[in-house]
Amino acid sequence: MNKLTYILIGAVLGMTQCNTPSIPKPEGYFRITMPEVEFEMDSTHCGLIIEKPVYSLLENVKNEKGGNTCWFNLSFPEYNARFHLTGVEINGNLTSLMNDSEESVFDHEAKANGISRIRVNDKEAGIYGVLYHLGGPVATPIQFFVTDSSKHFLRGSLYFSTSVNADSTSPVVRRLLFDTEHLMRTVKWD
Repeated sequence: MNKLTYILIGAVLGMTQCNTPSIPKPEGYFRITMPEVEFEMDSTHCGLIIEKPVYSLLENVKNEKGGNTCWFNLSFPEYNARFHLTGVEINGNLTSLMNDSEESVFDHEAKANGISRIRVNDKEAGIYGVLYHLGGPVATPIQFFVTDSSKHFLRGSLYFSTSVNADSTSPVVRRLLFDTEHLMRTVKWD
C-alpha cells in the first residue's frame, strides 16, 4: 500500500469520528463518609436530657413567646442539616399534639414517594413515639414525636440547608434515622 491509501483511510476514519455525537456523563455525587456510631449525653436549657450523636451540636433557642414551650436545634454542620425540636408540657392535650405532628408529616404527602413509620413503645422506660421517614424530594425527610404520655411531649423535624436531592442525601438520612431512633429511646425529662 502506498502513502496515498493510508492518508485516504485516515481521512475517512477521521470524518466518521466527527459525526458521532458526544454522550454526556451522568452527574455524580461526592462520597459521604459517616462518622463512627457514638453518642454523648447532653441537656437542654429546659431540663430535657438526650443522648445525641457526637458529631452533632445542641443549640438552645430562646423562647420569645413565653410559656412552657422549649425550643432547641440539633445541628449537623458537616451535612448542612438541622433538627428543629420543640418540647411542650402535656395539659390534657396529648391527642391534639399527636394529631398535629401527624398532620405536619402528611402535609408533605404530595411530594413524598412514600412515608414509613417506626413505632417506639418502651413501657418500662415510659417512652412512646413515632419516627417518620418521608422518601423523595421533600423539605423534611425525617420527623418524629416522643412522649411519656402524661407530662412531656417532644417533636422534631429535619431540614437541610440546601435544596434536597434524595439521591445525594440518602446516606445522611439513613444514618440520621438510626441516630434519631436512638435519641427517642433514650430521652429523659426532669
